[in-house]
Order: sequence, then C-alpha cells, then structure tokens
Amino acid sequence: MFKHFPTSQAILLSLVLMGLPLLNHAQIQVLEPEAEEKLQDSIPPEEEVQATPLSQIVREIEITKEEIRSIEKRLDLNKTNIDSLFPFYEEFLDQQKIEVDRFYTANPNREKVDNVITKWQGFKRYLNDWESNINELERRNSIILERLRLEEKTWELNYQNAVKENLPVELVENIRETLNRIVEVKTAIENRNNDLLTLESNINSEISQANQVIEDLTNLKWSRVYELFYQRIPPVWNTGFRGLDAPSRNENMNSLEITKVEIIRFLNRSKNSLPLFLLLVGLIVAFIQYCKNAFKKYPDIEPDTALFQYRKVLTKKYIAVIFLLSLLLARYFFIPVPKLFLDISSLLILICSVPIVWIRMNDRYKGLVYFAILIFVLNSLKSHVWFNAEQYRLFLLLETLIVILVIYFFTKPYFKTLKETEDKFTRLLLKLVPFIYVLAIIAILADLTGYVNLADFILKISTRSGTLIIWFFALLLTCNSIFLSIIHRHYRVKAIYSPEEKLLTEKKVLRIIKVVLVFIWILIFLNLIDQLNPIVNFVEEILSEPYLIGQISFTLNDVFTFLLILVLSFLITRIIAFIFNDEDGFLRFLKLPKGVPTAISIVIRYLVIAFGIVFALSSLGINLSEFNLMAGALGLGIGFGLQTVISNFISGLILVFERPILKGDTVEVDNLLGTVNRIGIRSSNITTFDGAEVIVPNNNLISNDLINWTLSNNTKRVEVFVGTTYGSDPNKILKILYTVAKNHKHTLPEPPPQSLFLNFGDSSLNFTLRFWVHYENWLQARSDVSIDIYNAFKEADIHIPFPQRDIYIKSMPGDRGKEEPEDSNGPDLEDTSVPEVKVPIEHRERPRDTKSTKQPDPSEPEPGEEREE
Repeated sequence: MFKHFPTSQAILLSLVLMGLPLLNHAQIQVLEPEAEEKLQDSIPPEEEVQATPLSQIVREIEITKEEIRSIEKRLDLNKTNIDSLFPFYEEFLDQQKIEVDRFYTANPNREKVDNVITKWQGFKRYLNDWESNINELERRNSIILERLRLEEKTWELNYQNAVKENLPVELVENIRETLNRIVEVKTAIENRNNDLLTLESNINSEISQANQVIEDLTNLKWSRVYELFYQRIPPVWNTGFRGLDAPSRNENMNSLEITKVEIIRFLNRSKNSLPLFLLLVGLIVAFIQYCKNAFKKYPDIEPDTALFQYRKVLTKKYIAVIFLLSLLLARYFFIPVPKLFLDISSLLILICSVPIVWIRMNDRYKGLVYFAILIFVLNSLKSHVWFNAEQYRLFLLLETLIVILVIYFFTKPYFKTLKETEDKFTRLLLKLVPFIYVLAIIAILADLTGYVNLADFILKISTRSGTLIIWFFALLLTCNSIFLSIIHRHYRVKAIYSPEEKLLTEKKVLRIIKVVLVFIWILIFLNLIDQLNPIVNFVEEILSEPYLIGQISFTLNDVFTFLLILVLSFLITRIIAFIFNDEDGFLRFLKLPKGVPTAISIVIRYLVIAFGIVFALSSLGINLSEFNLMAGALGLGIGFGLQTVISNFISGLILVFERPILKGDTVEVDNLLGTVNRIGIRSSNITTFDGAEVIVPNNNLISNDLINWTLSNNTKRVEVFVGTTYGSDPNKILKILYTVAKNHKHTLPEPPPQSLFLNFGDSSLNFTLRFWVHYENWLQARSDVSIDIYNAFKEADIHIPFPQRDIYIKSMPGDRGKEEPEDSNGPDLEDTSVPEVKVPIEHRERPRDTKSTKQPDPSEPEPGEEREE
C-alpha cells in the first residue's frame, strides 16, 4: 500500500517497522509470576564442564591466577566498616532505648514525642541502608561463588588429565597450586557470606526493635493524654503559679547531650554527600545567574504590567534567592537529619525570605516579619527545652499575649486599615484577624483551665501558619521570577514574536505555580497540626478497596495512577515542545541545521507518549503479552481500513526527518499558497495569505508536486514589464530601470538587478526589470519599484504608449439607400454569407430634417421648458 513512496521514504518506513518489535521489551516489566517461571524454564541448561586442552594449559594457568588476584582485590574492597561499627551502634541503640523509657515518665509535650519519633526513624533508615549494602555484597559474592565452583570443577578435571597423561611434575604442581588457590578463595567467600548473613540478621533484629519503639511512641502520641480536650494539668486557680522554680535541668542536660550526639553522627555521616551537595549548590548559582541575565540581556519593549514586580526578585534579590534554594535543597538532601538541624534550617529559610517578600509587601507591614521570626524561635524552644507543668503553662500564656499584641499593633485601627487595603491577598489576611483574636482568647482560657493540649494546638494554627505563609510567599515570588525569566528568554531570542502570546503564556504559568504551591502549603500545614497522616490513611483505604466488574478486578488507586501517568506524559510533551521545538529554543547553542530541533522534539515526545502508555497500562496490572492476538487483528484492520491514516502518519515522519518543508516555510501545493504553521502526526496546517487555515494531509505533501519558496533560502526574483514609445532611447531606459531597482531598500545586492530589452512591440519598445528580494517583501517591492519607474519616466519625459488601432467603416446602417462604390479589392457583400447586422434603434442616426437649418422660432419653448398656456 506504500508502493508510491520514493526509495528513501521506503527505507525509513522499513526502519520504523523493524523497530516496532523492540516494544516487546516493555513486557518484561509486567510479567506475572507464572510468566517469570516460564522464562526461567526456557533458559537452556549450562554446558557440561570440560577439561582444558593440554596445549593451552599453561596459558590458562596464567589467566586463572590473574582472575584469582582480581577476585581477592574485590574481596578487599568489599570489606566495609559495618562489622566494626555495628557493635558500637548496637550499644548506642540500647542506651537510646533506656532514654525512651525515661522519656515516657517525663510527661513530654507532643512536639517532643514527634522529635523522638523522627530520631528513631533516622536510626531505622540508617540500619536499612546497612542492610541494603550487605545484601548487595552478598549478591556480588554469590555471583563470584558460582563462577569459582565452575572453575573448581574445570581444574579438577585438568589435574586428573595431567596425572593421567604423565605431564611434567612442575606442571602438575602448578595445576594443583591453582586448584588450591581457587578452593581457598571460594572458602573465604563462603565464610564472608556467612558473616554477612549473621550481621544482616543482627541488623534486622535491631530494625524490628526500632519499629517497635516507633510504634509505641506513635501510640503514645495518639493516646488520650494528648487529646485536645484532655486536662493535663490542674486549673490555675487550684495551683496558682507555684512550682515555677521546680528544677528541670536534668532533662534539659540529657536532651542537649542527645542532640549533641545526633549532630556529631549527622556530620560524620554527611561527609561523603557534601561534595555532591556543593556541586548542586554551584548549579543553582549558575542557573540563577542565567535567569538573571535574561532580564538584562533582553530588556522589555512591551508596556509595563503587574508581572514586572516578579522580575525584581532575580534582578535585585538574587543573593537571597540563591540562599533560599540552597537551604531548601539541604533540608531534603541530607536525610535523616536531627530536629535541631531542621529548626535551624527553617529559621535561615525564614530569614532569607524577608528581603524577597518585602518586594510585594506594604511598608506598613514589613516589620511584621521580624515578629514572625521571634514567634518561630519561641515555638522551636518547646521542642528542645524541657519545662515543668507551670513553666509550660506560663510559656504558652506569654506566647499567646505576644501574638495578640503584635497583630493589634500592625492592624489598628482595624476597620480603617481593612478599608484602605487594596491588595486582595492582604485583604484576605486582614479578614482573618478577628478569627485569630477568637482563637487567642480560647487559647488563653484553655491554658488557664489546664487544657494545654488545646492551647498548644491553637498556637500552632496561629503562628506556624503565618510562618508557612512567609515561606511560601517567598517561594512563590522566586518560582514566578524564574519561570518568567525562562519564558522571557524563550520569546525574546526570536526575531519576531507576539507580546500578547507571551503575556498569555506568563499568566497561565503563574496560575499553575500558584495552584501547586497552595496545594503543597495545605499538605505541610496539615502535617504540622498532625492531621495529614489520618487523612492520608483514610484516602489510602478508599483507593485500595478492590472492585470487581465481571472478571476484572481493580482499585481506584490503579485507575488514578493510570490517569496520572497519562497526564504527566502529556504535560512533559508540552514542556518539551515549548523548549526544543524551534531553532531559537534550548538547543540553539548547538547551531543545528534548520528543522533538526523540531525533529528531536518530535522523537522525544513520541517516546515519552509511548513509554507513558506502557507504564500506564502496567500500573493497571495489564499483561501486554495478552495483546498479541489483538495486535495481529489490529494490523489486519490497519492494512484494510486505515491505509490512509497510516500513510499520513508515515508521511509525517518523513516530513520530520527528511525536512522538505519546515514550520514557517512558504509553500505552494495543489494551487494552494501559504505559510506552514504546524507539521502534525496526520496532517499539517497551512495558513494562506487570505487568512484561511487549511488542513493538508501529510501524504499530499509527500506525493504531490510541492514548491517550497523558502527551503534553502527565502529570496525571490521579481520581474517588472514596461513599454515605452518608439522615440525613446533604449540605453537611457535600461539605465533608469537598473538605477531604480538598485536604489530600492528591499533589493538584494547579490545577485544584482538586471534590466533587459525584450522586443519591438506593435506600439512600444518592451523592457523587463529583474531584481531579487526576500520573499516576504516581494509584493511590496514590486509595487514600490513600479511606482518609482513611473516617476523616473515622468521626470525624463519618457512616455508609456497605449495600443492604437485604425478602423475603416465601409458602411453605416443609415446609408443603405445610397449606392456603395464597388470595392475592387474585396469581395461583394452580397456574395458572402455574412448576416446583416441589426443595429439597435438607439444607435441609429436620425433622418436629416430640413427644418433644422431654419432659425429657431422665438415663440417655441427651449428644450426642457414648458409652454405657458
């Protein structure tokens, strides 16, 4: 069905069809256990061990000894410090278990319980890393053991053959020595594997104990003691503030000692990761500098808009942006980290956010950020400093009063401030002020009545939400500035771009960033108030509930995963198309030929879509091998019913790789002249110069005659014809034509203009003027040059003639009665078959009136006048 394709296209089609079987590789990822067993059974058995020929035995001895030395070096490299560290770590964990038992009796608050859970999760993650390393060593050693067992059998046969053939004693001893070295290395590896198995068992035991500790602490966290409406301490009127001076120094000193040990362990563990972290920080610095230069290298020419404020973040506060992104990277790069490290990094992030958020803040509220830092420090103290009951009550009371005073100071008078505020986001925050006052009053009452859990929870909502708002507002400004820089550079490097399209793209991206960051803010806020895990568990129960329709079993989690993979694949293809789809995109520094970046973009997008579909089907648990029969039927259907569609698809691939036309080219096909806007999978879009957008199947562009006016260059020859009277001087006219074309602004210097004398016409001397211009200017250039020629001829008094004809009238319709002279040179009209011409009445001459020679009668009215009665 593709016989009309040229040879090059047929070759490309063959390559595509040959590559389709490679998709079967994806089936390995979704094989069921039964299929995996069949795959293992299909592996052919190993060949029987054979002795080495005696003629090659000496060379094989050297090769085997070299391999043994290489294996011994690997064994030395496989030795880790886990064997020596684990006993000390095991002792350290035993001490931590004792500290946990003491922790239960110290009546800790919920933050300290979270700290201990986080700490033990770090211990568990550390043990899991050790276990993974040991498993990898065991796997490598098992592979080496299998190889050594095969070598041992081979050299046993070699030794038996050497004895049987009565080889020299030195050679026999050499073979026996090689065999002994193989056995020794094999025994060493087996012993090493046994030690690793013992160590792995001990590590697994410690992991189980860590899981138990985490589970007990989690149960304590969600016990009745930490419920919101549980009265942990007596009301203030029963106890007063007695006990403020009760000592808590032992707990504080123990907490500081544990924190010190955790930090030392964290620093020792992070030494290996520090070079990679510094490399990533260097990449962040280079990327921010690259984005900053986009605004300086390509200044705006469109009018100022509200988006201009975002660009100040990179141009004026880029140092703060670098530190902000580096601290965020460190927070999630070094895992696990001590709670003190998290709090310090959070404080530094808050400090780096100050100069960034000031760009969009009113001068009246800029000082509020400093109080937010103070309140954050007070909140962090609760996680590291131990208080007795009365001290903790007083601490919560003072923190609540500080919150009330700060909010009152910056919002008074409240109603006037709310009325004068124009920013929507600021107005939203001001509208929440009464709600915060109510929460603060409830927190004070709860604190005084002994419900410190409720007071602590309310303070979390009031204070940490404000801190999160500052963090994410700074992150929003940073992300907006970075993405605006990328979009700005993408459009401004182009010779021609649409400011309206650029502005629309910027607004669309800013909306997406805002939605994503608001969603992340909600998740982190729910985690801070300990409500994220219950919600996640509830959602997981719903998504993991199996449903059965006929014989098909599925869960909502599989369906959502399927849809998510498809959506992500589509978004990735859109991003790739935006970045790589033209010569002015991300690959412009490679200076690739025209159309190559588009081809690369299309290939990557097709691969992303293909793998996205495969992964999406795999997420549903679908075995792709079951579609073999369907694929055969589909191929048959394609052969009969979808020939045109497949032909257009293959033609689209040919257009992409062969590049006979490119986006932006001016083409002419089937009497259709226009500009190529898009080359798609099935069809291409061509916009005519009348404004019509025509959808042309790709097969038409390949099979039919196609004229591409801008394939190798965008120049066009323009030709202007002109004629002059016979009295004109041709030499002067040729000179005028050449000068007019040469002086025009759109005329290209190479090739030069050419004025030519064509021929002697019936009533004129005919000339032509040929000159080259860029294709987009040819119509205007022809018009301008024609007008200039007219003006030049007028100044030189050169006339452009018009055709003249002499008409001889032999007779008129009114002269029939008169005798016509005989025409000896022509035939008689009566002898011809020419029909008589009937002249309309309105064209006939009136008969001559004799009265017309008389003087007009004064009594007669003039024409057009009425006679008076």
